[in-house]
Amino acid sequence: MNRIINSSDQLGNFRGQDHSSSASTETSRKENRNGTSISSIPSGSLSIYDEQSKNPTTDGRGSRTASASTKSIVTGTTLRPSALAFSNQQAVELSERVSEQIIADKAEVINMIANYAVEPSEMLHLVERWIQRLLGEFKRQRDSFKYRLSDKWQNEELPNLTYENHDHLRQVYAAYRDLEQARTGVLSQKSFDQLNNYVQDISESETAAMKERFNQVADHYSKVLHALEVIDREVYHNSSDSFISGTKKTLAKLKQLNNKETHTICIVGLEKAGKSTYTNALLGYELVPTAAERCTQVRTVLKPPSGDVDQSLLATVKFYDDDEFQLFYEKMVKKTDETDDQFKERQRRVMVVREDLKSKSKFPEEHFRVDNLNGFETDRSAICHELRDYITDEVYCNIIKEISIYSNKLRGQNYELLDVPGFDSPIKEHRTAGLDAVKNADAFVFLTNGQQPNLTQPQIRLLTEIQQNHFEAMQRAFGIITKLDLCLTPTTYADHHEKAVNELIAKKFKRDHIYVACPRIESVREDSDEYDAIDRKLNTFGEDIRHGFERSKDALNKFIEYELPKTHLKQLIELGRARLCHSVIERLNLIREKRLIPVGLVDVSIDDYIHQQKMESWDQIYETNIFQPAFEKANDWHSNVVTSERLKFIEDVRQTFHDTFREKTKQFLSSTEDIQRQLHQTYTYTKLQLNPHQLDSDIREQLCFALEQIVDDTSDILAKHFYDQYVCGLESIIHKACPYLKDLYRAHLTLERCMHETHAMILRICRPMIIATLRYSHLDSEVKTNAITEFIYVAPTVAYNIACTTGQQGSNSIAETNICKSIQFLINNNEMTTKIIRTLFNIKD
Repeated sequence: MNRIINSSDQLGNFRGQDHSSSASTETSRKENRNGTSISSIPSGSLSIYDEQSKNPTTDGRGSRTASASTKSIVTGTTLRPSALAFSNQQAVELSERVSEQIIADKAEVINMIANYAVEPSEMLHLVERWIQRLLGEFKRQRDSFKYRLSDKWQNEELPNLTYENHDHLRQVYAAYRDLEQARTGVLSQKSFDQLNNYVQDISESETAAMKERFNQVADHYSKVLHALEVIDREVYHNSSDSFISGTKKTLAKLKQLNNKETHTICIVGLEKAGKSTYTNALLGYELVPTAAERCTQVRTVLKPPSGDVDQSLLATVKFYDDDEFQLFYEKMVKKTDETDDQFKERQRRVMVVREDLKSKSKFPEEHFRVDNLNGFETDRSAICHELRDYITDEVYCNIIKEISIYSNKLRGQNYELLDVPGFDSPIKEHRTAGLDAVKNADAFVFLTNGQQPNLTQPQIRLLTEIQQNHFEAMQRAFGIITKLDLCLTPTTYADHHEKAVNELIAKKFKRDHIYVACPRIESVREDSDEYDAIDRKLNTFGEDIRHGFERSKDALNKFIEYELPKTHLKQLIELGRARLCHSVIERLNLIREKRLIPVGLVDVSIDDYIHQQKMESWDQIYETNIFQPAFEKANDWHSNVVTSERLKFIEDVRQTFHDTFREKTKQFLSSTEDIQRQLHQTYTYTKLQLNPHQLDSDIREQLCFALEQIVDDTSDILAKHFYDQYVCGLESIIHKACPYLKDLYRAHLTLERCMHETHAMILRICRPMIIATLRYSHLDSEVKTNAITEFIYVAPTVAYNIACTTGQQGSNSIAETNICKSIQFLINNNEMTTKIIRTLFNIKD
C-alpha cells in the first residue's frame, strides 16, 4: 500500500491544477508594485501580472491567463488598465474551468458507478437469501398443499401419479350386490310364484302389459348374467363358461322375439299336401297354382296391408342380385329324365329370361298395383295371371327371391304367412333356406294330406330336420289336415281323421294345435253346385271340418298376439328358475371362499371404503411422489446457482448493470452546462463581481439528483432481472417438478420488495460515490475531502478498487487522485478508526 500512498505526491494536479490549494483563500492583503492593494481571492483563480515580462502568467494549476496583448486604458483611476478587466476575465476563466470540471466529474462518476457500484458477491448473497426465503415458504406450506390437493387425489385428477385401480373391486362389489339382491328378489321362490300366477291369470287384452313385464324381468336377468361374468373373470380369469354364454344367447333371443313388431308364420309341406289351396283360401282368391298345375317354386309371403303400405299395392316381386343369382345358377343340377342338351337349354333359358327382365328395368323389385278400383277384379285377375307364371315356372326359382302378396283377408296386422318351397328341391341351398325360414319363424303350419293319414318318410324326415334345427320348434307348430273332404263316407273321414291326428301327436304336435280344414270351399263361389256339394259333405262330417279353416286362422292370430308373448314369458321364467338360481348361489359361495370382498367393505359403501383407502395412502404418496421430489429439485437448482454457477452469476450481474447503466447515461453524458451564460443570466445588476460558485453548486446538486434517478432506474432493471431469473425461475422449477402445485404455490416475495432491497444495496455505495465525486466543486476542497473520506468509510473496498487502478493502467483520474490524497490525509491523522481501511491501504499504526 506504500505504492498507493507515495503516488499521491505525483497527483497534485487535475489536468495541471492543484485542487486542494485552489480551494484555499489568502487572508492577508498583498501590495502590487505600485503599492496598490487588492482583496485576497482564491489563489487558484488569479492571473498574476508579471510587470517585467509584461505578460500575464498562469498559476500552478494551468488556468487560462489573460491575453498578453492587453492594452493600457486611459483612465482617471489609480488602477492599472489590466486590473480593470481582471474581475470579468477571472469570472469567464473560472466559469470555463467549472464547466470542464463538471464534465470531467460526470464522466468519472459514471465510470466509477458502472464498474464499481455493484458488488456482485453482495448481490449473490442477496439473491441467495431470496431463494432461501422462497424455499422456506415452500417447505412451510407443505401441509397446506397436501390438504388442498387431497380432493384432487380422491377424484384421481392428479396427472402423472399411479392410482390404485379400484375398478375391479367396484365391479366385484357391484356384482356381489346384484347377486345378493337377485337371490332374495327376482330369483326367489316368491318371485317365481308371483310370475307364474301372473301368466296364468292374464287376459288376452293385456298383451302389451305382458310384454312390458317380460322386458322388466329380462333386464333383471341380464344384470344377473353380467354379475356372473364379472365373478368368473375374477376367479377363473375368463369371461364365463359355456353354460352362462348359452344362457345369454337364449335370453337375447327371447328378448328379440318379445320385441318383434311383425311375426312370421311359415306354411310348409311336401308336394300334393294342399299348400297352394290353403294359401289361396287365406288370400280369398286363386293366385297360387293348385294341384292341377305345377307346385309352388318361389318363396311367397302373404302380408296384411298396413298403414304405411299403398292400399292399391297388390304384390311385390324381389329379384336375386347378381351374386345371389350366380350362386344358385352354378348349383343347378340335371333332372333325372333330362338330357345334357335339355339341361343346357334350361340353363340358357334361365339366363335369357333374367337378362330380359333386367332390360325391362324390373330389378331389383317389381311392384303390381290395382290402378282402377272400380275394375278391381279385372286388374287383379290380370296381375294374378302374371304372378302365377312367376310362381309356377321353374325358370324363376333361380331368378326371384321372394313374392310378397297383400291381402285384407288375413287376421290381425302384426304377422305374415310365408309359403316356403324347396323342401323337395334337389338344390341343397333351397332346402337349407327353407329350414332357416322355419327356424327363424315364430310359428309354422304343417299341412298333411288326410287321404294318406300315415306320414310318409319324406314328411317324417322334414319334421325331424325342423326339430334338430330348433328344439322348441314343436311348441309353435300347427298341424293342418287337408283333403278329408274327399272321403266318401263319414266312417272313412273319422278313421282318417283319427289316424292323421295321432300321427301328428306322435311327432310332438300339441293336440290343441291340430286342425282339420277344407280350404277349397273358401275359393268356390257360394252359388255354384260345387260349393253346395262340398257344404253338404262338410255338414255330414261334423263341426271340426266345417269350421276348421276359420278356427285355424283364429288360432294362428291368437297364438301370435297372445300365446306367443305368453310362451316367451313362460320360457323366461323357466330360464331364470332352471339356469340362473343355481349359478347365483354358486358364485356367492365363491366370493366368500376366495375373499373377493374385503372385510372392511361389509359395513360401509364401496365409495366410503375406497375413500378411506385413499386417505390412508395419501400421506405417503404426497411426501414421496409430490412434495419431496419438487423440493429436492428446487434445492438442487438453488445449489447450482450459488455454487457451480457462481462465477456465471457474478459476471452476469456485473455485465447487466454495466451495460444498462451505460445505456441510460448516454444522454446524461452528452448534456453540457454553459456556466458563463448562466452566470450572466443569474447576476442581474452586480455584474462587476461575478462568482460562479453558487451556480456550480446548484448545477451539481441537480446532476446528482438526475444521476441518482438513473441509478434507481438501472437498479429496477437489475432487480427485475433477478426476479425473473431467480424468483420466477424457482417457481418454474417447482411447477415443472410438481405440476399439481401450479395454481397453489405462489411466492410471497414480490417484485416491489426485490426492487427495494436491490435499491438499498446499490444506493449504499452509489450515493456516497456521487456525493464524493460530483456533488461538491473542487473549489470546496475541504467539503469535498470530507465527502471522499466518508465514501472511504462507507465503501472501503470500492474505494480501494478505484485507487488500485492508479499506476496499473497509467490512470490519473480525479477519483484516484482525491482518494489517494484523502488516504494520505488519514495517514497523517491520528484518528484512524477502522481496521479494514488500515489493512486495505497498508497503513501502519
